[in-house]
Amino acid sequence: GRIGPHSARRASAQCMAAGSVGVQPEPLPLGDEAPLTPAARVKRALTFWGRVVPILGAYKVVEVAADLPAPLRLAVGLSGVRIPETETESGEVYEELHEWGSQRLESTIQELKGFYVKTGQVISTRVDLFPEQYTSRLASLQDSLDPMPAAVVREVIERELLQGEPISSLFASFDDEPLGAASIAQVHGATLLDGRRVAVKVQRPNCEPKLKGDISNLKRFAKALGKALPVDYYTVFCELERAL
Repeated sequence: GRIGPHSARRASAQCMAAGSVGVQPEPLPLGDEAPLTPAARVKRALTFWGRVVPILGAYKVVEVAADLPAPLRLAVGLSGVRIPETETESGEVYEELHEWGSQRLESTIQELKGFYVKTGQVISTRVDLFPEQYTSRLASLQDSLDPMPAAVVREVIERELLQGEPISSLFASFDDEPLGAASIAQVHGATLLDGRRVAVKVQRPNCEPKLKGDISNLKRFAKALGKALPVDYYTVFCELERAL
């Protein structure tokens, strides 16, 4: 259940707000949850573009390979991209691309995390738009996101909910192992001082700037490569930006 009124009514109400409508915690420079520096933001954007654009580029090369002059076909072959010579080979080449591209995309998302995880989760559900290699590989993002360390979770609660008071002032017990972890927040089980079990949703500190930067990158990517994408993702990312 959710936290309700009791002797710590005011703190309980704050916990409801933080968990249900996303009250922003103050920055906590702790490990992976530390705020991004300008240099880190640039590196994050370059990593995304450097890993993902070659995937679409490889598909485009295979698509137009038959019309390329011999010198360019040779150059493409030397680059490692296999050029199909027959219709049967074409199917094999695309299967190889799907496998390579899905692995590259998953590893990039796992490294960058943030809003890219949400994008990967969406892709994993769209079996009508993406090859099976992508949807099956990215399905792991639905339940494999690393949780915040317990120390970070407890500090967020003590600083933002309890105004510096120890966690024991509100909870008789607090489960360090989360019930679930997502790119924005995670949920923990806890027991109030009056014995009731509750679910506490804790937002990842410093996640807002990272998410906004990720969405900005995805919008640029979707706008620049709109013709190569199966749907109008620029509009989708604009809607998500407004929702956040």
